[in-house]
Amino acid sequence: MKRFLVLFVAVMMLFAAGCSSKPSESAKNTEPSQTSDPNAAEQKISEKPIEVSWFFMSNTPYTGDEEIFKTIQKYTNIKIKPISVARADYTQKMNTMLASGSLPDLITLSSDNADRYGPQGAFLDLTSYMEAGKLDNYKAMLEKYPPAMDLTRSPNGKYYGAPRMYDVPYRADEVMLGRTDIFAKNNLSTKFETFDDLYNTLVQLKKLYPDSYPYFVRWGTSHLIGNQAYYRGTSYTIYLDDTKQKYLFGPESQAYKDTLVYLNKLYSEGLLNPNFATITDDEWNELLATGKGLVTFDYPQVGDEIVQQMGSKIPQGFEFTAMLQPAYNNKRVGTGVLSGYLGSYKVISNQSKYKDELVNFLNWMYSPQGIDAMQFGIEGESYQKNSDGTVKFLKDFQTPATPNGTIKNAGLNDQSLFSVVNQTAINTFELNGAAMKKSVAFLEENQGFGKPTFDAKFSDTNAKKEYTDLKTAIDTYVEEASVNVIIGKKSIDTWDSEVIPQVKKLGSDRALELINKAYDETFKK
Repeated sequence: MKRFLVLFVAVMMLFAAGCSSKPSESAKNTEPSQTSDPNAAEQKISEKPIEVSWFFMSNTPYTGDEEIFKTIQKYTNIKIKPISVARADYTQKMNTMLASGSLPDLITLSSDNADRYGPQGAFLDLTSYMEAGKLDNYKAMLEKYPPAMDLTRSPNGKYYGAPRMYDVPYRADEVMLGRTDIFAKNNLSTKFETFDDLYNTLVQLKKLYPDSYPYFVRWGTSHLIGNQAYYRGTSYTIYLDDTKQKYLFGPESQAYKDTLVYLNKLYSEGLLNPNFATITDDEWNELLATGKGLVTFDYPQVGDEIVQQMGSKIPQGFEFTAMLQPAYNNKRVGTGVLSGYLGSYKVISNQSKYKDELVNFLNWMYSPQGIDAMQFGIEGESYQKNSDGTVKFLKDFQTPATPNGTIKNAGLNDQSLFSVVNQTAINTFELNGAAMKKSVAFLEENQGFGKPTFDAKFSDTNAKKEYTDLKTAIDTYVEEASVNVIIGKKSIDTWDSEVIPQVKKLGSDRALELINKAYDETFKK
């Protein structure tokens, strides 16, 4: 880990130097020349004005008048009619829409859905466009971060989706966070050497704030168990052990059983919010703002976002920043990071009248101009670049660095909309927020970061279906069995004699065989 962090710092320094210097020859070869004339970009993307619909997830409804859509129209001649769906409703509405066969022009969805419905004819096959050189920016970005090209390819060898790419050495993923202002007020340490240290701190917090459930999470049971298991080096499901380059089944491990025992202890003593399976984002925000939720695992930028979202409900001195995750058996697992490929795709409906224009649009989003536009808006109107490579906004946008901005829903840097985030965007939207800055600095100082990992990609559709069916049944059963242990309905003593044999019957060994074969085919060709 220490060697990794030293290397990372070196890479970051080189990257920062590159931002303010002349581009390298290799960079010149992978990035097409850009014109400062927006009309040229408009002609390239769509010769005439068009309007297309775009389905994506957003907890904040969009009207189409936001800065991001004005920017897209300015640069591309494409007017977007947004169909934004809240996180809680997204999966159901997505499945209903896909089943109906009536699709909007553009959709943001998972790679699994792209792989499933693309070969069935729902989405435009991008392969011929890529071979004809019409997706040069897209192809160059995928080739820059191996194995993104292999991971984006669908089982039938075709390309249907444009993945989200993190064009950065690393971007912080979920970390351990807490009300560090309350920790400081009560002289509590934010560095946990063991899970016992964390437990003892939660006990203290419960005594100090008896109306609280000190440990709380959102996004369901799998999120509760997943982070606790991850920091013990295991998982609630089949997972990749990157050191062994092999998939294992987490619930068979002692570490997983220790996870359940630990969570049962927190639950039984009132240290864990009992609504962990159903808590909504709004409820989670309320608990955090009112001091009834104090420790969790989430994204570090939330510390800045929560101030914007909760406004006057935020108490004076409020701080929500990273803490050092506990070690398990004297080994501390680095918190996850993102770099390169992420399987969130944009696909074009085969029903769209504007296939060629939307192919150009997808390609534009991977170009230097498109990347900046999706992050910052219209150059010269929405923002300007400083000589040191930083960005200055020319409009009063609300960002982590400017939480009091009057433009609260610009749509810039929206993960459901952009295709690429670069280091300038990370610096502007994440590392400029006070909470994010402190969280990243704290984790770097304490060697708390890990490295990005990539899961396997199935090339055999039958094998993928078999694996998916097996894993779904196994995960459903394991989650129910795990909840029973956490809430005290079942003893952990029955885990090996009852749960694991049933998991074997459901096909866990076969699932491991399938996914490990897929991993070898993806990364060991």
